[in-house]
Amino acid sequence: MPIEMGRPKNPRDLYHACGGDVVTARPLLTGDVFEDVTIIEADGTTRAITAMVLDHPCSLRADGVTLVPRLAVAVVLPAEGAHWSGSFNRMFLPVPFPQTSKEVKACAAFFDQCYHVSPEQLHVGKRIACLNPLGINILLQRRVKHFSRVTVEAFKFQEANEGVYEEADLIEEWCLDREDDGLKEDEAMAECVAWLREELPDGRRRRVLLDDSQTRSPVRREARSYVRALRQMAKEAPESDRS
Repeated sequence: MPIEMGRPKNPRDLYHACGGDVVTARPLLTGDVFEDVTIIEADGTTRAITAMVLDHPCSLRADGVTLVPRLAVAVVLPAEGAHWSGSFNRMFLPVPFPQTSKEVKACAAFFDQCYHVSPEQLHVGKRIACLNPLGINILLQRRVKHFSRVTVEAFKFQEANEGVYEEADLIEEWCLDREDDGLKEDEAMAECVAWLREELPDGRRRRVLLDDSQTRSPVRREARSYVRALRQMAKEAPESDRS
């Protein structure tokens, strides 16, 4: 039986957050979309584009925190609807993607219009959408189809990347909580990543435990408990220690 290409039952099922629901505390992830990103053309001219991050989550950071110097992005443009059974050179972004309207029913990230940008170029722009695991899986499936004409079941991308998706959600929650204690986002992210990479008495690391559905829930419970303890310590610390 031929493998079917993935498609959302409801377009909203593609997104973790759009527009004003996007929080800066969420770590950069595959499928994130930024507007007003300045890119440099081959002739040296510059222009601003809307760009989708294409790099695999494991390729975005060398140390778990710092973004690599060059990030691959695809140009996002209006598209003539979302034709999920074809047009494999693009990842469709239908409503509620912020740049859609009554006139523009869908946008798309075009894999044949790609650039490399620095993290600084990206962050000068504004992040307007984040895909959820379903959206990222469909994005990866369509990219593989475009470059190889091979169709890979979308669930295989879920199996391969589930721990990464869980880690992104955990870091986002951690950073939101720790910001209330006065930590900057990069400080909170580094704190969380260090906790996830800490070697446990049995030699394992928590970020590896997130890969397994059988050990994932205890890690999340432990994270919530640890953050509560940190927040309590912050409340009890003398005012001089907080400044």
